[in-house]
Amino acid sequence: MEISAQSIEQALLRLPRLPTPVSEWRVRTGPDSTDDPAVWVRAVLSHDDVDADTRHLLRRMIRERVREEAGTHVLVYVRFPTASEIEQAR
Repeated sequence: MEISAQSIEQALLRLPRLPTPVSEWRVRTGPDSTDDPAVWVRAVLSHDDVDADTRHLLRRMIRERVREEAGTHVLVYVRFPTASEIEQAR
């Protein structure tokens, strides 16, 4: 895959009008378990109580932006850990 995780992260930082605040983006690129090109995005949510509809909208926005940057052939995996979950894991 030619696109870098850093360039995708920069593109995500430019997303306008997010439906909920994202405190941190964590992006990784490479082949997935089936050797297809993939991008993994962890959008660390600032709030713990984000409803499913908001997560769905944000997931769609992320996938569209990643595919604009990396191409439509790329599989995009999105997860939404919260800031408190990240803190507990440390």
